Amino acid sequence: MTSRKMSFFEFWRSRKERGALLEAANQLRLHPSQLRRLLEDSGVRAALQNTRMASLLPPVGTEVFRRFMPASLGEIQQRHEAEEERENRKKNKEVSKKDGPKPASELEAGKPLPFFYGDPPSKLLNTPLEELDPYYQSQKTFITLSRGNIIQRFNAEPACCLLSPFSPLRNLAINILNHSLFSLFITVTILINCVFMTMSDPPAWSRAVEYVFTAIYTFETVIKVVCRGLCVGNFTFLRDPWNWLDIIVISTAYLAEFVDFGKCSVLITVPRVLKLITVIPGLRMTVGALVQSAKRLAGIIVLMVFCLSVFALISLQLFMGSLRQKCIIMPPWMGNLSSNLDYYDYENGHAAFDFDEYKNSSVNQYFLPGQLDALLCGNSSNAGSCPEGYVCMKGGANPNYGFTNYDSFGWTLLSLFRLMTQDFWENLVMLTLRANGTNYLIFFMLVVFPGCFCILSLFLAVVAMASSEWEEASIAEAKQKEGEFRQILQVLKTREEEEQGAGRAEVSEKQATESGEDQRSRPQCCSTFTDLFLKWRCCGCCRWLKQRLSPFVMSPFFDLGIVICLISNTIFIAMEHYPMTMEFEELLSIADLVFTAIFTAEMVLRLVAMEPYGYFQVGWHIFDSIIVATSLVGLALADIEGLSFLRFFQLMRVFRLARWWPSFHMWIKIIWTSLRSLRNLILLLLIMVFIFSVAGMQLFGKDYKECVCRIAHDCELPRWHMHDFFNAFLSIIRALCGQWIEILWDCMEVSGQATCLIFFVMFVVIGNFLVLNLFLTVLLSSFTSDSLVAPEKNEKNTLHIAVSRISRAVMKTGMLEHIFVSLGKKNHANPDHTVVDSLHEYRKDNMTLNLLTADQSVPKAEIEIELKMPENEGEKKKRCEGQQDADCKDQKGNTPENCCADKCYRCCPFLDVDTSRGGGRFWSNFRKTCFLIVQHKYFELFIIFIILLSSVALVFEDIHLQQRQVLKVVVETADQVFTYLFLLEMLLKWIGYGLKKYFTDAWCWLDFLILDVFLVSLMANMLGFSELGAIQSLRTLRALGPLRALSRFKGPRVVVEVLVLSIPFIIDAVLVLQMVWLIFSVLGVNLFAGKFYYCFNETSEELFSVGQVANKSECAHLIMENYTEVRWKNLMINYDNVHNGFQSLLQLAASPDIMDLRYAAVDSREVESQPVYESNQYMSLYFICFSISSFFSLNFFIRAIINSLQRHKFGGKYVFMTEEQQKSSKAMKTRFFKKPQTPVPRPKNQCQAWLFDLVTKPHFEVFMVVMICLNMVPLMVETYHQSIEKEEALYWCNFLFIVIFFIEFILKITAFGWRYFTDRWNILDFLVIATSIVGMFVADLMMMYLYLVPVLCPVFRLARIVRILYLSRCTRGIRKLLVAFMMSLPALFNIGLLFFLIMFTFSILGMFNFAYVKPGAAIDDLFNFETFWSSMVCMFMTSTSAGWFGLLYPILNTPPDCDPYAEHPGLAVRGDCSSPVTGIIFFTTYVLLSFLLVLHLYIVVFLQTFNSEDIEELCDDDLQRFYKTWRKFDPDSSQFIEYSKLSDFCNALQDPLRIPKPNTIKLIQMDLPLFPGDKIHCVDVFLTLAAQVLDDSEKMGTLKARMEEMLKASSSKGSHEPISSTLRRKQEEVAAKVIQRAYRKHLQPGDTKETAVQSVDGGGGVSDSSRLCGALE
Repeated sequence: MTSRKMSFFEFWRSRKERGALLEAANQLRLHPSQLRRLLEDSGVRAALQNTRMASLLPPVGTEVFRRFMPASLGEIQQRHEAEEERENRKKNKEVSKKDGPKPASELEAGKPLPFFYGDPPSKLLNTPLEELDPYYQSQKTFITLSRGNIIQRFNAEPACCLLSPFSPLRNLAINILNHSLFSLFITVTILINCVFMTMSDPPAWSRAVEYVFTAIYTFETVIKVVCRGLCVGNFTFLRDPWNWLDIIVISTAYLAEFVDFGKCSVLITVPRVLKLITVIPGLRMTVGALVQSAKRLAGIIVLMVFCLSVFALISLQLFMGSLRQKCIIMPPWMGNLSSNLDYYDYENGHAAFDFDEYKNSSVNQYFLPGQLDALLCGNSSNAGSCPEGYVCMKGGANPNYGFTNYDSFGWTLLSLFRLMTQDFWENLVMLTLRANGTNYLIFFMLVVFPGCFCILSLFLAVVAMASSEWEEASIAEAKQKEGEFRQILQVLKTREEEEQGAGRAEVSEKQATESGEDQRSRPQCCSTFTDLFLKWRCCGCCRWLKQRLSPFVMSPFFDLGIVICLISNTIFIAMEHYPMTMEFEELLSIADLVFTAIFTAEMVLRLVAMEPYGYFQVGWHIFDSIIVATSLVGLALADIEGLSFLRFFQLMRVFRLARWWPSFHMWIKIIWTSLRSLRNLILLLLIMVFIFSVAGMQLFGKDYKECVCRIAHDCELPRWHMHDFFNAFLSIIRALCGQWIEILWDCMEVSGQATCLIFFVMFVVIGNFLVLNLFLTVLLSSFTSDSLVAPEKNEKNTLHIAVSRISRAVMKTGMLEHIFVSLGKKNHANPDHTVVDSLHEYRKDNMTLNLLTADQSVPKAEIEIELKMPENEGEKKKRCEGQQDADCKDQKGNTPENCCADKCYRCCPFLDVDTSRGGGRFWSNFRKTCFLIVQHKYFELFIIFIILLSSVALVFEDIHLQQRQVLKVVVETADQVFTYLFLLEMLLKWIGYGLKKYFTDAWCWLDFLILDVFLVSLMANMLGFSELGAIQSLRTLRALGPLRALSRFKGPRVVVEVLVLSIPFIIDAVLVLQMVWLIFSVLGVNLFAGKFYYCFNETSEELFSVGQVANKSECAHLIMENYTEVRWKNLMINYDNVHNGFQSLLQLAASPDIMDLRYAAVDSREVESQPVYESNQYMSLYFICFSISSFFSLNFFIRAIINSLQRHKFGGKYVFMTEEQQKSSKAMKTRFFKKPQTPVPRPKNQCQAWLFDLVTKPHFEVFMVVMICLNMVPLMVETYHQSIEKEEALYWCNFLFIVIFFIEFILKITAFGWRYFTDRWNILDFLVIATSIVGMFVADLMMMYLYLVPVLCPVFRLARIVRILYLSRCTRGIRKLLVAFMMSLPALFNIGLLFFLIMFTFSILGMFNFAYVKPGAAIDDLFNFETFWSSMVCMFMTSTSAGWFGLLYPILNTPPDCDPYAEHPGLAVRGDCSSPVTGIIFFTTYVLLSFLLVLHLYIVVFLQTFNSEDIEELCDDDLQRFYKTWRKFDPDSSQFIEYSKLSDFCNALQDPLRIPKPNTIKLIQMDLPLFPGDKIHCVDVFLTLAAQVLDDSEKMGTLKARMEEMLKASSSKGSHEPISSTLRRKQEEVAAKVIQRAYRKHLQPGDTKETAVQSVDGGGGVSDSSRLCGALE
């Protein structure tokens, strides 16, 4: 019943405090003197007796750590007997079991010893000690403390019934087990064993090594069994599930000697790798936390399976068998009817020509060059077409070895799962659209992608909440430790103050003596070495030189110079390219020498000025010295081959900029702190990758080698396989990056479907779960507590100080000279004041863009340009906030503002006319009229309508417009009309608003610039210059016209405002990421520059082998011999220079599924050499490193966005919403949770009442839910090419379910009457039944006229499955997530509308610029930019940054790859080339914008879902369920139950009202009124439970009214008055027990043993009654 009170942004802002708290909690230590007082001073213990730690401390005067001796067993036995006797005397045994003492969480096995125990003596380490936990002091257990004070707990019973705890053999085994060297030995053994696992073909002697491993694992298991015992008792060997791994390891090792496991050898290797979790400290706890977080994913996984199943069934009905449609060459007899007679065998009575075999033969199918699958086609007008001579029909197998299809539910589900994970999804959509038509893009846009987005976003939010809860638990534990520490210090301080002065002096003297002893105990050799070699203070020359150099080195200008040198060095490094002249190479070498000398001199100067002791105290100086040392070594060994990697250290100089660049420093800190603080999670991810790599090699390695011909025509292993460990590792890493489907296809083809599917689906789920946990933990954790704050919020470093000094000096000098010259004065009293005044006057006359200030809220923010004007003496103008076109009203009402700025009136006085008479008055009235016109709402609606019409007109300007003359005339005329209307709008606004106000509004500037484009285009057409290249380029900008709609719609405008405010943070993050990319780009240039060239035969479209052509010179020789088909080509995306390197990295980051770049790198050899297949395979590590950096870069980018949102006070729950949308979102939540459900009254008619009782029984509802689930089965088993018998069986099954549902409808409508339609679920059932009946009996008619309706009718019946989410108890969390998603729909709609406008605009831009591009790569006859719809399809494909380089490749073509003079039949346009620069800018801009918007879509759902648990809501269903549970305990409907039943009742409730057992103390604290007979009332219980969920008095009042209304028929509370309360009654009981115990003690003074056992809890702790009294107080 806990609720999240902290919103996401509050949680985000508290990161710094949380990080400081965790760090402080790990450093809590008590001084030895303080520890002695805590353990020995009875006064201190008395002051702490009511605290939790008091029960964990030993009695005063006793030792903390006592050896476990034979006498200890006797004491344990006595405590155990006394505890049993005490429990037998208690009346309520259930309370004694439930609410009794529990194990202390601080003293659990595997945790470090709490700070208040201090450090044990070294001689007691690894020695059996008596229990410290009072819970176990009455049980036969003992503990040991290993290195690091880690607690280990053992069973005190004889191990294996032979070895007692005092046996020397067992003690030796315990010492071995707890010794750090033993753990290190086992860890090294496992790692060495892992090395042998990676060998696909191990040597013969590895068999002997396997025996050694088996012996070591056996020895480890024997040691553990000897230490702990086998299975009898707690803390024995088999009681720990992790020890089961040892049993599995040993049993499989010995069994392997007699049985050949074959592929099942993975059962031997996997447990051995998993043993790393048991030996590496902290991994067990991490696994436990992940398991707990995975439990929260149960609901979202159910929702995911449900949605995927529904989408799969819809796709199955729509696309079944469509991917078999191929272009097949027409048989000879199809063109001639008479020849058909030759293909029939009249003698045997059957066709001599097998048409099915003809269709299925790949020889008769059309293949595109280089493609393994035949070209798909469709028979609709907008589907793929076949070349001449081919006909489209179904035949052959499905694409991708037959695994991509919609022929059955299983394969459709796999396709939808691939679509959800966005792995090569654009290929699946393209295949589907080519076979069925591009109209089905709407299905993917409106159904599949929103649904998959909903699932992924909710999955992300749930994982984030689990990660935050994990950290909150750590924070709570840290707070508890810190509170205890402060309490101890406070008590010690109070105790010291109570002592006499002499006592305090003695204590202080003693502490001083101890500290002096600690200082004297330090070794003197270290200080001597430091004074002699690290502190240069002996020589007077050194001191003099240090005094002279220190001010220079410590000066801010010295740092500024170093930064300038670093930037210059980076520029020179980035200038390297291919090919370079000898002079340029020499210039770069000289620059390298100069910069090396500069940085060496810097290091020497800092060493002399700071001394080595001070120099190496700074981490950045250590890094600088390493870089300088490696640079000098690289220069000394420059002529030696193989040491080129030293140049990488010179590139590391770029990281030195992070010392003065806070954001860059933050990025480095995120990586460093993640590797340090999240090492357990990272290790777990690496272990998982290793396990799947080894398992993949063992399961599928041999199959890849034996069946390789199935997936490769040349029978050579493909690039992605699992024959050896390294390639298996690369395949697993690729799958972890989200590209698993292609590897799965090859695996299923060579090794079978079942094993590969289980393997890869399991890896994708587990891998993504771990990666998401790691990503969100890095994002939300408090160890990276530094925020990306604004520059003005940061402390100024030396670079800021130097720049500010220079700027002040320059400005002061320039301004003063200007003032002196203008005023003619040489003396001045206050120059600073003059400068400030001049700057103030200067700023007054300047126009500044004020998009949104930080203290404004989003809904009222408007993008404006403010003009800061001086205030006139008798006049003050007030600005007011409003809509974009709303004017600020002054004292006269709707009078427009001045037309021009004040400066214009001062310069041109004739503009200031008198508006009270003559022409000025007419002008003023005319302006007021225009002002009223543009202010009218219908004027705005008219402009919006014109914008939409003009956008629609742009759609028709495709390549076919020239052939449609009538449409062309209409479009051109409409373009002119729209231009004139927009011009009229602008003139009206100029006159009505005035030029000053018009041009101080950013949205008006957008309208003005777009109108200028339209006007220039119109004038060029009139003057006959429309064919000029510049005019044609300018005409393409007319596609920006739809963006004018942004200012007219409030929702997208709010999104734009928030994005604009995020620009400074985004730019800062982008600059950091560009610096990181610069490092990888320069590294790529050094590794791959000039190595991506290849000699290519354009006729056969194949590369020459190395035996034919080895390098560029041999290829040039072939070209000179007139081999015209030979070309020396370069990869379009390469690393020949830094600019191309950035393009390559953008491809890797935005579209990692394109592998051309990686393949070229792996095949590269030397510069200008012909590539060889996988000759340089380890170059893949470069791309893996970049992927890792992209992981942290994306995390850093999201941090910047979230920091922007919370810094501009968008921290509420409703980001990206207008005020109206916020109100509707709140109302939606209120309606969902609090909509009253009026119960249907029971009919008075006997028959109708019997039916009412029948349909309202839970069993009836369960039966209908089962029927709904079974209704899915006939749809799931439906397949392509199913038999007639199966079709008939499925038909009658569907008919049977329709009959069942119809009977249910009849029963319910008879029982409920007209109230049947008051329930929304009944309405849904009625619609489903009606549709099913209509779809069954008029199917033929609907097939004839409405083809899609009968197909979707069976799927529509699945809508009833939604009822399961309403009825099931376990789906409450799912409903809460869905409500959170629904509340974020307005914000999603705003971002989606903006996304659509951008997609629409870029589709028109693509159609204007790339309509005539030569087909190639992803551009073909169906997916191109020739028409608006095909362009829209292409833009949709690239919306998730997938496959966009396939569209860019043909645009990058230059002659001779394209023909600039190619003719297009029927068109006057020439050429099929485009501008590569335009293409790069176009796609880069669109990919970045779409990435930013999609990222914000996820952030919106994430924030809304994260904030959905801040306050638990109670709906009417909770009240109904409470009342139903109450009726079970109150069958007489008296509204009262006995107080003794309250514990069972609260445990039987459902969340969020449920209080699970043990709940005695919680129920006592509720303080319920008690009525005569120790009874409690229904309303009191409900309101008290609800108060723990709701903290709103108004909501509580509403719930009370509804509860009383429900019970008013049998209300009986008014006749009774409470006589007591539960809290008071418990206090009376406790007081009575204390009195009885004291009286019994008085009567039996000699019997002290029992009293001691009852009053002392095992050694210093207080009794249960005392703790209970403390809790009650």
